[in-house]
This record gives sequence, C-alpha cells and structure tokens, in this order.
Amino acid sequence: MRDVLIIDDEAAIGEALGDLLRRAGMSSEAAIDRAGGLAKLEGDGFRTLLLDLRIPGVEGLDLLDEVRGRHPRLPVIMITAHGTVKTAVEAVKRGAFDFITKPIEKEELLSALRKALRQSEAETTVSELYFALPAERSAVFRDPASVALAEEARRAAGVDLPALITGETGVGKEVFARLLHELGARKAGPFVKVNCAAIAEPLFESELFGHEKGAFTGAVVSKPGRVEIAHGGTLFLDEIGELAKPAQAKLLQFLQDRTYERVGGVRTLKSDVRIVAATNRDLREALREDLFFRLSGVTLHVPPLRERPGDIEPVARRILGRPDRKVSLAPGTLDALRRYDWPGNVRELEQRLERAAAFAKDGVIRAADVLPEPPKAVGLRGERKDFEKRRVVDALSETKGNRTHAAERLGISRRMLQKKLKEFGID
Repeated sequence: MRDVLIIDDEAAIGEALGDLLRRAGMSSEAAIDRAGGLAKLEGDGFRTLLLDLRIPGVEGLDLLDEVRGRHPRLPVIMITAHGTVKTAVEAVKRGAFDFITKPIEKEELLSALRKALRQSEAETTVSELYFALPAERSAVFRDPASVALAEEARRAAGVDLPALITGETGVGKEVFARLLHELGARKAGPFVKVNCAAIAEPLFESELFGHEKGAFTGAVVSKPGRVEIAHGGTLFLDEIGELAKPAQAKLLQFLQDRTYERVGGVRTLKSDVRIVAATNRDLREALREDLFFRLSGVTLHVPPLRERPGDIEPVARRILGRPDRKVSLAPGTLDALRRYDWPGNVRELEQRLERAAAFAKDGVIRAADVLPEPPKAVGLRGERKDFEKRRVVDALSETKGNRTHAAERLGISRRMLQKKLKEFGID
C-alpha cells in the first residue's frame, strides 16, 4: 500500500510533488484526471489522497463526493488557489481532511500529509458496522453492553451539551462520537475531527482557531481553524488528555462563550458547535479541573471488547465477508476469539483478522492464525501491558530510535511516549 495518490491535471506539478514526498520518505503515485485517479484508487491501496480542487471535466466538489462515497475512510487533502479558499472550507465540511493553498509551502504540505497518514493508520473501521441502519433506529450492536450504550448515546444526542467519551485505546470511541452527531439536531452540519495527540503544541491554537496571514513564519495566507469549519455541527477532539495546559485555557475560554480569535487576528469571532471529546486517560489528572467539568456535561464510557464479546462475530463477519475474499473461519475459531482478552480491543481484532485473511493458504482461518498464543483468561492486565510494550518497541525499531517519529507513528504525544518508555523500562 502506497502513502499518497496525487490527482492534479498538471503532470509537472504531480511529478514535483512526487519528488518532494519521496525525499520526505513517502511513497506516491500521480494521476492527471478523474478516470485515472479513480482507477488507481480501485486498483492499488493508498493511505491518503492529495486532490486538486479544479480538475477538467469535473464540476466543483463532485470528485471529492465520489471519492468519499467509494472510500469513506480515505483522508483527502484538497489543493486550492487563494481565490477558492471558501470552496476548500466547504470541502472540509463535506468530509475532506484538510486543504492546502497555492503556492504550496513544503512544510505545511508535509505536516498535513503526516497527520492524514497517522489518522489513516489509526482509523477504527467498525463505523460501517454501527451505521448499517438509519439513525432513528440507532445502530447495529450485538452485545447487550453495546446495545445499552447505543441507547444511552441516542438519549444523549438530544442534549446539546459538551460530551466526553472514555474508554481504552481501540474500543471505537469515534464511533460513538459520530453516533451523537448523527442522532442529534446537528446531523446536517459537519463532523470535524481533531486528533490532539497528533498536533505539536505550538501549532494547536492555529489548528483549532485558525490564523491570519503573516501571523507566523509560513502563514502565507489566512486560514480558518477547525472551530470555524465545524460551525453548525460537531467538533470531535480525540485524545483530549494530550492537550497542553496553554491550549486547555484557550479551549476553556471558547467553551464559556463560543467566541475566539484567530492567531494574529484582532476580530472576535463566534462559532456554534457541539464539542465532543474522547480519551483513554484519567482526565482528572491530565486536564485542569474547570475544563474537565465543562467537557463532561454528558459522559459515555465504551467498554473494552473483552467485556462485550457479542460484538466480535459481526466485526469478524464484516472483515472476512468482503467480495474480494474467499476465506472462512474454522470450527471453534470464533469461540477462541471470544475467549481472548483483546488488549488492543476492536482495532487489534481487525488488524489480526486482516493479516490472517491475507495469508490464509487454504481459505480457512484457524485460531492459531489470528491469536498470538493460546487464549488467556479474561482480565489479565499484564496481557494489555505486553501488547502496548510490543507496539512501542516496534515503533522505535521502525523509526531507528527517533522518539518524535515513533510517537507520531503510535498516534500519541512525545510526552506520552516518554512516560511509556519509563513505565516499560525501555532504554
């Protein structure tokens, strides 16, 4: 799977961008029109798409809508000229991950692509399962614990207060954030996600509230923030526990009166959004007390997968039942999956099943093909700790010991990585 597909009608720009990405360690391919771009998306795997806003023969944002319809989880970054920034903001509201203005600034582009790639790697794909029925029918949950939580989310969706969703890594907190959005009065508005752990501390205020031209080095044009783009909808702050104290103060101020200023700006702006935050940490330690209470107007706790084994079968059936796959589970495998502790939760289940399906020699997947070792008793904390330690060690190995890059690959802050290294005794 390649990192980036570039669709730009100017072949020279595609080649120049490809050279830039290659020097930055990213793999890419380019297409010059709609047909070629869609063919490459269907034929090859890509982690993100870099799409020029103006493609000959395509009206406005139609190509973005078409890509989003076929590949709903593919992060799409729009390339736009100065005069079409308003349209680019509309693109983000309609599902684009971000937009870059011409002339393209190298660091801005690479930063946006790295964030998109991190989201692509960490994306929880179970949302398709949960939205198989219309919003008014809630969502498809099999385990009684999930059914009860879905009903709780349905009731909470009607209360227009900030919401806090807690749960371990990989349980599907974004699924419930989207459920609050889809079942609430703001469903016609945009759902905008911000991964707090993936944004460097100095850039967070600009990411959230936007900046004016010349506010800092590289700010060649004014740019709206996520708060502005999410107006009328929902702003989802994932990994809120990684937010630095200065940024917490800015967020608290916004929550109090819904007003803000762009970085380098003097005008006071207003945005009507519902804030939904998620975390896998104890926020009483990570956040200032007043912000914690502001965010927890509504709270939902997503149980780990080991406490809702009834969800394992539908997730497995969806992954293995794709038309391009001819695989099945051997007798007894599903029972073994239900008994396993799943320290990485739904995300780990999906990754292990994807790998097992890819390497199944006779079209049959057995428990040993999925599980790292014989199933263990439910509730062993050591198993989850071992899983996290393996992930940290792998990330450090893949990045040749670069802690900043390892933290980015894991989707956590460098500060959190330092804590994990100390916790696991890793030098």
